[in-house]
Amino acid sequence: MKGIVEQNIIRFISDHDLVKKSDRLLIAFSGGADSVSALHFFNKYKSKYGIEIFAMHINHSLRIDEADEDELFCKTFCEQLGVQFKAEKVDVIDFSKKNKESIEAAARNLRYFKLQEYATKIGATKIVTAHNLNDNTETLLLNLFRGTGLSGASGIPIKRENIIRPLLSTSKEDILNYVNANNIKFRVDSSNLKNDFSRNFLRNEIIPKLKEKINPALDSNLLKFSQIAKESNKIISKVAEDISKKYIIKTDLALEISDLLLLKMNSEIFNVAVRYTLEEKFKIVPTYKDISQIKFLFSLQVGSRVNLSERLSAIRERNFVKIYMENIFDNKIDNVELDLNKKVELQGKIFIAEAVENLESPFTNTKNVEYINGDKIIFPLSIRKWKAGDKFKPIGLNGTKKVSDFLTEAKVNSADKKNQMVVLNENKIIWIVNHRIDESVKINNETKRIIKLWVK
Repeated sequence: MKGIVEQNIIRFISDHDLVKKSDRLLIAFSGGADSVSALHFFNKYKSKYGIEIFAMHINHSLRIDEADEDELFCKTFCEQLGVQFKAEKVDVIDFSKKNKESIEAAARNLRYFKLQEYATKIGATKIVTAHNLNDNTETLLLNLFRGTGLSGASGIPIKRENIIRPLLSTSKEDILNYVNANNIKFRVDSSNLKNDFSRNFLRNEIIPKLKEKINPALDSNLLKFSQIAKESNKIISKVAEDISKKYIIKTDLALEISDLLLLKMNSEIFNVAVRYTLEEKFKIVPTYKDISQIKFLFSLQVGSRVNLSERLSAIRERNFVKIYMENIFDNKIDNVELDLNKKVELQGKIFIAEAVENLESPFTNTKNVEYINGDKIIFPLSIRKWKAGDKFKPIGLNGTKKVSDFLTEAKVNSADKKNQMVVLNENKIIWIVNHRIDESVKINNETKRIIKLWVK
């Protein structure tokens, strides 16, 4: 049995070109039968593939003593194999409450975030997750029940960016036979036996009845169906991509869907183009309800907002609808200090303040750079989001102005307005980032010290 299972995995890896020579694989290691099999397999064949392997265990802190025992098991298992091991504990319940997500979604989001973070740190080229054939069946059915499109019917992706799933064509039964034949110990997650979660209910109650009453080969047949759905989706996606390029703008953090897409294209084309772009940009599977809400938003006034699935939000702007994902991993910092000739990172941007000599002109054509009078600047400066009631004296204008009014007059859209950053000197706003500096820091003939503020 163990030879058959290994050959099936080897063939699957080859068919889908999942592993290349010199790859550094980070294996998501829960300690269950699936991930134990994956780690055992790649450790056994690391010379064949010419790879390095690492393992990471995410302790979700959900089962108290049992979860800690899982972590210890994984650590010991890797030590015995000589595999570099990393464990990290996360608070899924707290994360779930703060971000208004289900326990399942919170655990998944935290897990992938931590895996990607560690993969970057160690220079791993790929992340291995041990999803199996039965997992694909569960995911496909759950997606259909949620009302997703062809992407949902495509099941679990064999590979997506740097994540690969080499056990996806191997059944749970074969995996259990494999670990038993190799006398490999593994942990059993007791929560999988309970029907508290939708996936567990489907796994423990619904799927066994489908196999008993309809087709015992349900898993393999649904895998074939998911492959057919993927092929069909590729063709549709190509058409959707061409349309999206004309009417949808991608920014670093969002999508901007032009009114013209709805005006010039029929409803079906709109649905396909938006669904494709959401999947491609945010790596999620939108529901039918998501697309309907986005379409309805075009009929509402500017500033109207709806919450979509998978932490996405959509807001009505002038001439377009903006879709963005709430970044649940941003540092929850209200105020960040910026010292002279130093740089800090905040919300994906780098802020820098540096002394300048021999400046020919204080004027710049770029919004992300400002030259200011440094004679009265006391470092460190501070950076934060603007708050209701904030005021400043815009250079070139008479009197003070509320930041909210300034941003409205500058036609900053609602989503960007919400996240607008300001730089302060001793609690006084001196720069509305990317827009205007305060009159108090204007350079004049008596200025002795010039400071360059910039963001990238």
